[in-house]
Amino acid sequence: MVNRVNTTRPRLSRCVICLGPDQGGGLCHACLLDLPATGPCCRRCALPLSIGERGASLCRQCERTDPPQDRSRIPWRYECPVDRMIQNYKYHGTRAQGAALARNWLRAAGMPEPRPLALIPAPMDPERLRERGFSQTAELADWLGRSTGIPVLPSRLQRHGGYRAQASLSRSERRRNLREAFFVAGSAPLPEHVALIEDVVTTGATAEAMGHCLRRAGVQRLEVWALARTP
Repeated sequence: MVNRVNTTRPRLSRCVICLGPDQGGGLCHACLLDLPATGPCCRRCALPLSIGERGASLCRQCERTDPPQDRSRIPWRYECPVDRMIQNYKYHGTRAQGAALARNWLRAAGMPEPRPLALIPAPMDPERLRERGFSQTAELADWLGRSTGIPVLPSRLQRHGGYRAQASLSRSERRRNLREAFFVAGSAPLPEHVALIEDVVTTGATAEAMGHCLRRAGVQRLEVWALARTP
């Protein structure tokens, strides 16, 4: 694998990282193996387990706080080259790199049993959506829906506008910023078992706020599916 992620749009037959022969899903075998796996992690938040926590299914934080999700499936750490691929996809529109991660997500994370009954993409702030022109989580949900056969509910979870961007905030600031930020649109009941689709989970505050919103709307079993997790 090369150290630099290619930002051009490769042909479908080429690996989106090294431009070598694509062996399926947009990545060559070597580059797929080189993606940084999460390793032993908490079942609910996907944070790496400390040496003292190895053998447990939950980290100490989840034991204390009881987050709304029952399970998080996040196959990769937010490190090179995954971080560069996600940034190129989100901020430069290189969809081939986002698609490659989404198409290999199932191979890396595995299919849960029982399967969720629906996939719900994390909503973007309306102003940011207008600026970017597309929702990466909606596209990820579509790709994952096609690969798993699970239906996507693209507009049931919505976000109010006017909230500060999360990227520069601490965990406590994110929690305050996200109170009442999300709502469920429509009157039809949600399926009992759903997966919330994110691109990157950082502090987990956003996923937690969305999860509580979905729980209040009647979801009984909640999973968080994402491409990458920051340590």
